[in-house]
Amino acid sequence: MSAITSLESLSGLVAFSVTLELGSFAAAGRKLGLSASAVGKAVDRLEQRLGVKLLTRTTRSLTLTGEGEILYRYAFRILSDLQEAELELLSAQNTPQGRLKISVPTVMGRSIVLPALGTFAADYPDVTLEISLDDLKVDLIEGGYDLVVRLGDLEDSNLHARRIGPHAFTTCASPSYFAKHGTPQTPADLGHHCCVLYRFPTTGLPEKWAFKGEYRGMIVKPGIVLNDGGALASAALAGLGIVQAPRYLVAEDIEAGRLVSILDEFTDNRGTVSIVWPSSRTKVARVRAFVNFISQCLADKI
Repeated sequence: MSAITSLESLSGLVAFSVTLELGSFAAAGRKLGLSASAVGKAVDRLEQRLGVKLLTRTTRSLTLTGEGEILYRYAFRILSDLQEAELELLSAQNTPQGRLKISVPTVMGRSIVLPALGTFAADYPDVTLEISLDDLKVDLIEGGYDLVVRLGDLEDSNLHARRIGPHAFTTCASPSYFAKHGTPQTPADLGHHCCVLYRFPTTGLPEKWAFKGEYRGMIVKPGIVLNDGGALASAALAGLGIVQAPRYLVAEDIEAGRLVSILDEFTDNRGTVSIVWPSSRTKVARVRAFVNFISQCLADKI
């Protein structure tokens, strides 16, 4: 590293420039929170490192040497750029802008997050959204994510989290399926039905259905296995069998009578829905804005 690019030289540049602007070491010291002697010594060290005289000192004044004039032109530009950078960073903390990298589970992203993004984009036009729809558990830090939506129980960590609510599920099928095959009265009856399950991409295993009480941990035999969680609703609507799907995925179809909910008193939640972000991103305005926005969107749907 050359002499002029060291941190000590940068502090010398600041002392040198402020001294010129204010006309004395004492005035510069008051602005910088240093003694006049400390400012003078910072300029002395800068001169020694550069091997030139920058200021001609008398008891009544300070004047620039030829070398000092050259350095001051550059110092003024450097310190002005640093000030602009500082102001821009402060502005970024207070005004949502810049790129926001997000990871959302696929089905939730398609069903809730993507349909809501038009409102966020209209409110914050200077924020560029980069969204990964992914059922894998991404690493926030290594992946460079600003925030992720997590399903299930959270592990203890140094990350910040906002719990939105329970990850609620509904067991359901089409009226035509129940008309043809009958309606289960307890989870034990599912052994006589075609159950449509989702296969996890991480393990390759079918998803376990969640029931309460004596049926907790019960293994449901799959009749059909899908690798797309969003297709569960489609399979149920087509009359292929019974599904246990996120409530938000099938709520409208149940309300419209296209699907019928069963075993409500036995069906359990699967942990919680949470938003998680690195502690270093807490004060970033675009992160705060999106956390508040998506929290409300999710709370209204799950």
